[in-house]
Amino acid sequence: MDDEKLIVIWETNKIEKPEFRLYYDEKGSVITYTCEKLEGDYILIDATTFAEARPDVRVVDGKLVRAGIGAVISRLYPNTEGTLCEAEDISIITEVHGLYRDWETDRKSVV
Repeated sequence: MDDEKLIVIWETNKIEKPEFRLYYDEKGSVITYTCEKLEGDYILIDATTFAEARPDVRVVDGKLVRAGIGAVISRLYPNTEGTLCEAEDISIITEVHGLYRDWETDRKSVV
């Protein structure tokens, strides 16, 4: 055994670099940040953006757009989906159907 050389071969699986994904809806709003392969629209992002996981970003034309400094102004419009509010005062959110209206934010007109 003194004259024998032992050779040890370690085999391991190839480590794949993770794909950081941001899934978004049809308006460009964030659905989730994940490394999993899910159904839906997504863009690949870097590790720093993934770690930040900011909910206030948007995806426009396949690119990540961060909200600028200052106020964000958007227009509300009546819709069949969205947040159910009183017809006379949209600041009052309700779950009762009747004399109420659904309102949704128009992301295309965001200033």
